[in-house]
Amino acid sequence: MKLSRFVMLSTALFATSTMAAELHLYSGAGLKDAVEPIVKKFEQDTGNTVNVEYGGSGQILARFKATNQGDLFLSGAGSYVDNLPKGAVAQREALVLHIPVMAVRKDKAEGIHSLEDLANSNLRIGIGDPKAMALGKGAEAMFAASGVGDKLEQKVVVRAGTVKQLMLYLLNGDVDAAVVGRAGAFKAKQKLDIIPTPKGIGEEQVTLAELATSKHPKEAKALFEAFTSKAGRGEFEAKGFLPLEGK
Repeated sequence: MKLSRFVMLSTALFATSTMAAELHLYSGAGLKDAVEPIVKKFEQDTGNTVNVEYGGSGQILARFKATNQGDLFLSGAGSYVDNLPKGAVAQREALVLHIPVMAVRKDKAEGIHSLEDLANSNLRIGIGDPKAMALGKGAEAMFAASGVGDKLEQKVVVRAGTVKQLMLYLLNGDVDAAVVGRAGAFKAKQKLDIIPTPKGIGEEQVTLAELATSKHPKEAKALFEAFTSKAGRGEFEAKGFLPLEGK
């Protein structure tokens, strides 16, 4: 009887020690296509579960500040990681480049070969809210460098909170052109044309942070390493993001 109880106790302790972790990842909405296959493989390889909360980078930053809970934070721009509360970041690493481009619907693109052409057209433009998403800041930088920023600004009819919303406005015809990520435009290249824009303008680094608030630091570190591995970066590059120099 005593031996049986010992075996039962030992089994229970073993089960507890090997129990799968449940991780929480905050992620920019525009990164979803690359995030999902990395998370899926991690879950299959480890048996752990990853709950992903998507939103604009500003939105997920506000969410973390409100809850002070979570395991990893992935943003379309390093500045949002910079703005995490002091002491919240256990480690961080840039993964790939997040590049804003001006995309125009193919059915509206005739005669539109530059930002100046767009500024002198009657087309409607959509951009991201710079307070809510990284690409909103990229749009501001693009307009400022274009030489026709005031004209472009006058044509803005939508300021979206997430990349997904902005792409839906563009693909549904609610706007004729929009400043979106290169990866999103790459995915919809059969429907969109990309206007040449000043090189380097608005470029951001997709940045991942392991959070010090994690209740499962070992597993969080393993997921961090899955994203920062060559295979992890490759998922982003396959979706149209550009590699960092030297990576």
